[in-house]
Formats: sequence, structure tokens, C-alpha cells
Amino acid sequence: MMVCRESAEDGRDGREVQFADFKFEPLGYEILANAKLDQPVVIPFVGRGTIIGGDVEAADIGRVGSFRAELQSRYASKSIGLVKGGWLPSAIAIADDSIVLPDRCVVAELDKRLLGGVAKNGTQGDFIDLFADSAVRINPALFALEGHDREHPTAESARRSLDEAVRKLRSALPNATLIAADADGLKGILGLIEDTREGMSRKQDFLVRLNPTLQAPVGKRRRQTVCDEILATAKACGLPARSLPVLAALSAALGPNGKSPAKGMLKFKSVYGRHEAYNALADLRSLEILMHIFAIWPNQPVMLCTADKDLALFWAGLRASKFEHRAGSVSFDINPVALIPSISTDHWLEWLGS
Repeated sequence: MMVCRESAEDGRDGREVQFADFKFEPLGYEILANAKLDQPVVIPFVGRGTIIGGDVEAADIGRVGSFRAELQSRYASKSIGLVKGGWLPSAIAIADDSIVLPDRCVVAELDKRLLGGVAKNGTQGDFIDLFADSAVRINPALFALEGHDREHPTAESARRSLDEAVRKLRSALPNATLIAADADGLKGILGLIEDTREGMSRKQDFLVRLNPTLQAPVGKRRRQTVCDEILATAKACGLPARSLPVLAALSAALGPNGKSPAKGMLKFKSVYGRHEAYNALADLRSLEILMHIFAIWPNQPVMLCTADKDLALFWAGLRASKFEHRAGSVSFDINPVALIPSISTDHWLEWLGS
């Protein structure tokens, strides 16, 4: 149950309304960009729920009502829940029957923070601690997929990574239900590794080729030339202009003052080879997997849980929607105005070949 108290126009407290079965609308790019997630968060929320009581008329009971509220929490939210339509603090993003896909950083954070579902001494309260209060369903596949050698895992290293994830999650969250964490789950992970191997190699080539161009900030006068180079390099590497690495590269080139979530995510630097590119692409692959799940199982609530704010900002800035699965392929719409600033919609649609 959630209790909201309305505010009157004169600032005085209004009526109290009690909600059940409430859901929060996903939050967007600007709120995340301005949020200080390493301290107790203050976040505006919009949501809907079933009215079950409070200072309301009898006729209102059972109706669905909407609410706006400002969350003033004692919890930080360093782990971010990426959901269809945007993001939410990790524990708030969990819906009934949700499946949580934690990345390696989140598994490590849970292992550091919790033992047997209890917070360890000296840890600051975080929304992720609330995972211990319910039988949350967790799929550890992303941990094993990413690996820890900055390259495609072998069958043996994937098995070790899966075992490590299972051990850490069971130690931190004994009430959690781990799914796809057995031999069949490993088989699925190995299948994903093979299915993405060729595409990952082409994407690595793409990023390595662009590193000399995108490592330094791109001035306004060079932006069109650099964006043309990005699209030409994508074509040479066999990547669609709408693919996430290409969108990320365009966003990195167009970021104001050489800064953007995409540039932080792609991690360009003076020494940049296939290992560095793989590390960046593993994050983008997690978003691709998330979108495939949205398309193939549209009614299954899923949250990708990450501690990487740049990745979360990129997801929120994509504003991906209309996920569809047809003839073995996935399609989706995007509206990345926050990621490609100062460029008209017509211009970036032309770039993306729409």
C-alpha cells in the first residue's frame, strides 16, 4: 500500500489517498542526468494505482487514480533499473513477476553490500538492498556473457563466471529465485556468445577504426565531416546506421564540449584495441538483449539493473519504443533527441536511413 497526501493550492495538506497495485511511470533522461545517485535521492514520480481508502468518497474506492509525488528517500540509487520506457531506482522498478538482469557491477555490489540478505556494517542504504525483502527473480546471464577477460568467453570461462554469479547472488540474496542458472542456462549463454560473435567482431573493428577520430572532442566545424566518417565506417564494417554502436558513435561526436554518456560508455582513449572495444560493446549488447526480450515477450516485466550511469543515460536518451519481433528479427522505434543535440529530427532520420 502507498499513502499520498494531496497538497492544496494554498500549501496546506489536502486529503489522504491510499493506493494499492500502484505502478510508477518510468523516468526520463533529464531527471537521471541531474540525479545524484550516490546519496539519498529526491525524485519526482508519476504513477497510477487502485484507490483503497483514505479521505475519499465511497464511490472512489476501487477506482484507478493517478498521482504525482516527490520521493524523498533515505536510500541512494547507485544501481539503476532500466525498463521499457526509461528507468527507475532498482527496487522500485520491480513489478509483479519481474525478471532482473543484473550486470557484473551490480552482482559485485550486491556481494559487497549484503550477506544472507542483511546489509553489512558500514554500507550506506541503497535501493538495491530492498531486493532482500522479496523473492526477486534474477537471471545471471549478463554476468557470464560479459566475462572478465575483455573478450568473448570460452565455454569454460562462461561456466566459471556463471558459477561465480550464482555463488555471490545466493550469498547476498538467499530469498531470490535464480533462473537459467543451471546447465540449460549455460547452454543458452553459450548459444548467445556464438550468435553474437561475428557481429561483435565487426563492431570491435568499427570502434577501433574510429578511436583516433573520436578520442578528442569534436569541434562544431568538424561535426558534419566526422559524422560522415562514422556512417562510412559503419557501412564498411557492415553495420546498419540504426545499430546501437553507430548511434553511440554519432552521439559521442555531437556531445557538447566533447562530453556525452555515449562517449563515457565507449571509453575511447590513447591505447584502444579490440579488448577495450569489447568492454564497451558488452554494455551495448546488454541493451540489445533487453530490447529482444521486450519484443519477443512483450508482457513479461524485465529490468536490466546496472551501476553504469552512462549506460543508463544512453538507454533513457534513446527513448526506444514499439518493440516488434517478426520473421526472426527485432525492430523498434527511437527518438534520441537527448543523445544527438543540436541536430534536427529530419537530419538524424536522414542519417539513419529512415
